[in-house]
Amino acid sequence: MKDSEKYHIPQDVADAFVAGQRHGMLTAAAPGGFPSVTILPFLRDGDMIELHCVRADPTFAALRANPRVTFLVSDFLAAYPHEWVAPHDMGRASLAYRAVNFECEATWDLDPAAVAAALTRLTRAYNPAADYPPFPDDDFYGPRLRQLAVLRLRILREQVKFNVGPPGADEGPGRRNLAAELRRRGGDGDARAADWIEHYDRLREVAATT
Repeated sequence: MKDSEKYHIPQDVADAFVAGQRHGMLTAAAPGGFPSVTILPFLRDGDMIELHCVRADPTFAALRANPRVTFLVSDFLAAYPHEWVAPHDMGRASLAYRAVNFECEATWDLDPAAVAAALTRLTRAYNPAADYPPFPDDDFYGPRLRQLAVLRLRILREQVKFNVGPPGADEGPGRRNLAAELRRRGGDGDARAADWIEHYDRLREVAATT
């Protein structure tokens, strides 16, 4: 992603966004090969991201050949036409989305006990109301544990881009108009997109006064 001051967001806001997401896209590229991408659930703890994947996954093979990977956590909100921003500028049509891209160094573990522990942490985090026992390495789970690998990504660099409304001199009124137009259109996800655009507009207003 191109880095731009126009789309920067406070770090705590970016961290909260990542913590609230349930999957991301792991991209790995073996030397001389094409990048391979897999969508995976994850847990983040500080500068570490924990995942699990099938050992037969081509992305895992690429990661083992080249452990420098990216992990993208993103949320598409809505697409909007240029006339909602600037009627005479067709270049103002865009997408509203939130995205954090992590550049990472990966390690992996094939030990079934490590896989079971990672799965236990994941299920407990995703459904804290349930009383999950640790995954046992038994006749039922054991064969499946041996088909999986635990991946740990050490975050080296982070890129944040929250494209939640038109930037520029008209950004305040422009974002408010965009949210209103999305509500009027009323398509799938438009109300949710408007909610987030208004939310981040308020955050910018608060930041500008402090």
